Amino acid sequence: MNRNKIRRTVSAIMGTAMAAMIATGGVVTPAFAEEATQVSLEGATGTVYDLGGLSLPICQPGEVELTYMGNDTWCAGVSYNDGLPVQEEIEKRTGVHIKWDTYSSDVETVLQTRLASMEGLPDMVEIPPFDSNVGVDTYSNNGVLIPLNDLIEQYAPNIQKLFEKYPALKAMCTSSDGNIYGLAGWWGDINDYVPDYLYIRQDWLDNLGLEMPKTVDELYNVMKAFKEQDANGNGDPNDEIPVATKNGLKQLYYLMTGFGYDTNSLWYTDADGGVHYAAVEDNYKEMLTFLNKCYSEGLISDDLDGTQLTQNITEDKVGIVCHDPADNMASSDDLALTTNPNCNYQFMPVIQKDENGTAQMTKRSLTWHYYGITSACENPEAAIKWIDYVYASEDGRMLYSYGVEGLSYEKDADGNISFTDLITNNETYTSAFSALRSIGAWPTYFIDDSGEAFMKIFEGTKVETACKDAYGNMKDPFPEMLGTAEESEVYTSVWPDLSTYLDEMFTSFVIGTESLDNFDSYVETANSMGMQDIINIKADQYARYQEIVAQ
Repeated sequence: MNRNKIRRTVSAIMGTAMAAMIATGGVVTPAFAEEATQVSLEGATGTVYDLGGLSLPICQPGEVELTYMGNDTWCAGVSYNDGLPVQEEIEKRTGVHIKWDTYSSDVETVLQTRLASMEGLPDMVEIPPFDSNVGVDTYSNNGVLIPLNDLIEQYAPNIQKLFEKYPALKAMCTSSDGNIYGLAGWWGDINDYVPDYLYIRQDWLDNLGLEMPKTVDELYNVMKAFKEQDANGNGDPNDEIPVATKNGLKQLYYLMTGFGYDTNSLWYTDADGGVHYAAVEDNYKEMLTFLNKCYSEGLISDDLDGTQLTQNITEDKVGIVCHDPADNMASSDDLALTTNPNCNYQFMPVIQKDENGTAQMTKRSLTWHYYGITSACENPEAAIKWIDYVYASEDGRMLYSYGVEGLSYEKDADGNISFTDLITNNETYTSAFSALRSIGAWPTYFIDDSGEAFMKIFEGTKVETACKDAYGNMKDPFPEMLGTAEESEVYTSVWPDLSTYLDEMFTSFVIGTESLDNFDSYVETANSMGMQDIINIKADQYARYQEIVAQ
């Protein structure tokens, strides 16, 4: 596809690379990144792309073994412990053997048990985002994680370049004491292509002669028509489900744009930089009132946890889906096509309050899990070099994004990349993501600052069209920052119970077990549980974010 070619600094690096290539007989190829080079690297398979000044191998094979504790390839039914092709290729190129210590579920419990004891620590660890009860701040304060600043400066040229390119990334990695203990996964511009939002049956709209809804009132009218007018055309006017969600009613937050809020976070800032939490404000009550009306009229599925979504889509019953990113629209199409060959899901425009509203969407959170080095690591130099390679180098990102050349992707004579049938026509994995993960690749796992690999999966499809055309005006989300020790203490003591209460009350208001007449009482209870303390913490963190980004 190569719409937005990766740009990189080439000055001294390219001069060095060219000299090395002349010496080794390598050739320059106009590959994916325009200036990718094919160089001599013993044991490597296919093209070796820009190493950013990092020298490989990090060590001779068999000299260094590092343990890595982190998330497994959960959706692919395989494990990094299975010796997956991408991981084997990384070992060939770096010389470092990784002993995988993976978890696939109940992340917080596993981490709390393993890391809190300070026994049997891995060399490197992947930690969920800061909103979890466990986090980077917790494990930097108790000595599990070591500061990475000096290691990055000495041994990680690619990470340094990323920080220069993305001050926001550096801010999200920087703790209040100025140290970096964990490197955040970074989705960057991929969020321009991966909206979490609503998609709708265009064929149902066509069957009923309806236009695509753009406002709250238009959406309501469409939902009513889907419910009452036999939208799927099977002769039964009572089997349609106008709106269903994958992960519970909370995904109805995707409607928040119609009430003046962001799509993907209840946190936002006003024009003066003040920090707010939507769930305790009046517009939120207005949204709840709308959702309660829809639910009471049977316009929203009563499958509250989303366990029946797949079956309902397969049975041609679901008109509007609140789901995950773009690829799931294609998955829903595939499911529904088994029953209705005319099924046609499309992305909905961002819902506005009225004709005078603003159609703007917010990107998903920019950060993924954090990656750090523990105090048990006896070779932090090798660890940071390995992280620099897989996390930030172009060559490492190519392996994680596309897999192994000749296996999961091919290049033509002009250097253009296309996935092989192993990825795009895999009978075992209907999702290209799952197929990639089955070989150890995972677009967006560490760093993906362009979205090219993700979008190439959907090249030429309506998913690509929707992502490119309909969502080019998305704004950045509220930034996530690491807390101070004091903030973390307050946060971990207040937020778990408070967030549970807020979520429970959201459901209760929507399904009607709690009257909206009690909204003010709900806000008072939230404040008594520490809501303002959490808002103050977020405000302080936002101020630090602004300060770091401005440097």
